[in-house]
Amino acid sequence: MKIALIADLHGNLPAVMALEAHLKAQQPDLVWCLGDVVGKGPSSRECYDWAMRHCDVLLGGNWDIGIGERNYYRDAYYHQQLGEQRLKVLASLPLEKHITLSGRNLRLIHGRPVMEKLHRTHEPKESLLPFLPPGVDMLIYADSHRQGIRTLHGQIINIGSVGNALGIPMVQYAILEGEESEQLAPLEIRMITLPYDNEAAAEDARQAEGLPDAAAYIKEVLTGVYSGNLRIKSKKRTNK
Repeated sequence: MKIALIADLHGNLPAVMALEAHLKAQQPDLVWCLGDVVGKGPSSRECYDWAMRHCDVLLGGNWDIGIGERNYYRDAYYHQQLGEQRLKVLASLPLEKHITLSGRNLRLIHGRPVMEKLHRTHEPKESLLPFLPPGVDMLIYADSHRQGIRTLHGQIINIGSVGNALGIPMVQYAILEGEESEQLAPLEIRMITLPYDNEAAAEDARQAEGLPDAAAYIKEVLTGVYSGNLRIKSKKRTNK
């Protein structure tokens, strides 16, 4: 079985179109999205609709849940763009997926909100081991927008970000390939970096009137340099 693992589309349609073209060449059996299809970029509606058409699994990330539940006042731009039905679906997305592949038990999450805070693969092992509980051989997640692999008593894999990758401002995703068996067998994970039209993504943001933190998003898609979490400073709603 060959599974494409994607995440963090973040409303970046040029990046998603580059991903789509590459997936056609890869011909995976399944496409699983580990969340955060919306927010940050100007094309949340289009990226949501793309994920609904192409993904066999769609997990909820912190941006999906936060926007779907209307947790932040300043996300009104995304609320208006997405509409009521999409917001309801976002708020109700599952948070985890478990599968046995090539004899390994795999746990897939976005990161937050299952994680209370963002964790990167290079952090001290004490902060990561709770996400590899007994019986789990591999944790696969996203959220940090940076690819990485770590081996502890199991493996921790971060697949990176499609639309808001940091460090390397390219599409980042992974291909997971193994056997549908409880018997131990080879299991392969390949990290992919893929160029896309970053300037087109930046121009989409420039033309999007009212896009929150547009300058920060433009900087990130052009340079891969994080601009800081401006959204967390916004006032939360007390009623949903």
